[in-house]
Amino acid sequence: MTTFLKNTLVLLAIVFAQIASAQTRDDGMAAMHLEDWDSAVRIYSALSKANPGDQDLLLTLGNMYLAKGDKAKAAETFKAAFEAKNDGALALVALARQKMLEHDIPETDKLLKKASKAARKDMVARRQIGETYMFYVSPNAKRPNYTRTEELLLEAVDVNSKDFETLMSLAYTYKEKPDGGKSVLYYEYAENREPKNPLPKLMIGLVYKTAKVPEKPVQYFDKAIELKPSYTPALRAKAEYLYFGRKWEKATQAYKNLVNNGDAVKIEDEMQLANCLYITHDCKGCSELVNKILAKDGSKNYLRRLQAYCDYENGDFARGLKILDEYFKVVTPEKVLPSDYEYHGNFLIKTEGDTMQAIADYRKAMEMDTTGGRWMLNKEIAELLYAQRDMCGSAQAYQVLMDSVPNDDRNYATYLFYFGNAQYYCTEDSMRYAKAEMTFKKITEKLPDVMLGWQQCAKAAEAQDPSPEEIEANPEMANQYGKARAYHEKIVELGMQNLEKYKKDVLKACNYLAYCYFVKKEESNFNDITNKWLSLETDPDKVQTINDMKEAFGKDEEGMEKPKGGNKK
Repeated sequence: MTTFLKNTLVLLAIVFAQIASAQTRDDGMAAMHLEDWDSAVRIYSALSKANPGDQDLLLTLGNMYLAKGDKAKAAETFKAAFEAKNDGALALVALARQKMLEHDIPETDKLLKKASKAARKDMVARRQIGETYMFYVSPNAKRPNYTRTEELLLEAVDVNSKDFETLMSLAYTYKEKPDGGKSVLYYEYAENREPKNPLPKLMIGLVYKTAKVPEKPVQYFDKAIELKPSYTPALRAKAEYLYFGRKWEKATQAYKNLVNNGDAVKIEDEMQLANCLYITHDCKGCSELVNKILAKDGSKNYLRRLQAYCDYENGDFARGLKILDEYFKVVTPEKVLPSDYEYHGNFLIKTEGDTMQAIADYRKAMEMDTTGGRWMLNKEIAELLYAQRDMCGSAQAYQVLMDSVPNDDRNYATYLFYFGNAQYYCTEDSMRYAKAEMTFKKITEKLPDVMLGWQQCAKAAEAQDPSPEEIEANPEMANQYGKARAYHEKIVELGMQNLEKYKKDVLKACNYLAYCYFVKKEESNFNDITNKWLSLETDPDKVQTINDMKEAFGKDEEGMEKPKGGNKK
């Protein structure tokens, strides 16, 4: 062997030793229980390279490859475990796992039985026997055989009920089975064996989290953090639990604690803190953190959205719009969120920019939001189109809105008002007046004592009446007149209760009803309404017209005043 080669091998040994010293078996166990398979493989690989004859490490590493779904690497590692020492209980376990990967379960169990006899009270071997099926999924199954794993690990516990790693493996098995009660029980047993180890406490918290037991998760996360204030897994678990529980203030503090104190902080942790700062309206802190993150990793450019969102909340619409315009140019499509388009549309409206582009942004936001949670953007679209006098487009947007808005919404009647108006003025729709009447009628059902709904109904119904000129040309059409009759009668009823406010509306309704009763030759109704009209009318010319109508009733229509408003066709 050359001196160069000897020096190289020495150097490699030193490197492996340094890597291994940076990561411990405890770190590997934590990665396994947290199902961070990449980290687990990396840690156990480093440890096994530093200790190539350690069968326990190699067998565990093989299991981590199995958990990742890499059966080839698992088989290779189990083979290496056997070759490290080809006799003894662990060698039999290594052979059993190779047979397991060949799906020869009878031979696997036969070898495990031999390993059990050879192991006697060797708890490393007993635990490895128990962990054999922990990550193996047979061809016809969807998940590992946790029942068989439980049986084998219970056999190990019967030999020694105080072995920490075995108790942890059994607790993990129950967690995956799932049996939360037994999982907590065995994590507690492990906790009693190593009270200063934060991992069992963290795992109990996670089991309670899965079981949705209130308060318990944070209690155990805090116990783990108390033992080791820099323990990143517990700091992260607590922050995530509070974040997804929408406890924003507490989540923000938890993420600050994680980022400031954690011993293995990821850039994703900082990104979540930035989200929390935005949600809690700390826009200054959010922007500073985003800049810090981007300085470390420019590929996270999509975080600039948070700066733009903060600008919107702070009223700096021009700068926010500029940030989002630049953001859309550089960010990859899969990073774009529905909220990005929504905010872009908001910025355009606030800066009096391109209204049609804002509408397109809102539609894109709704299209991308598969939850349907942005349906209220139809309101924004409807109002923008209404302001643009695109009544047909506005009516369509209001229709979508009204299909979803509950009728107990406090703005329900207001939406109906604008929806009906949009329908009324949509000249492309031949049924516009009938549709508008139906929409306005819903206002009267919602607010029967409010004049506005009846006025709008009357307007839409009148537009469907034949005009007085049409009736004059064809008297038969008189039978079609009076579509707004019921609405005007209601207007008179309501208006008489507050003449100071509604006198003009009552006079107009009297005019319409007088003509309606006249053409239909309803003498009693005609006399009642004209008398009421006369009692309210102060204009001498109008009074004369009313008297002329009374004189003409039953004779002809000479001198009769045509109703105001009337047909809009």
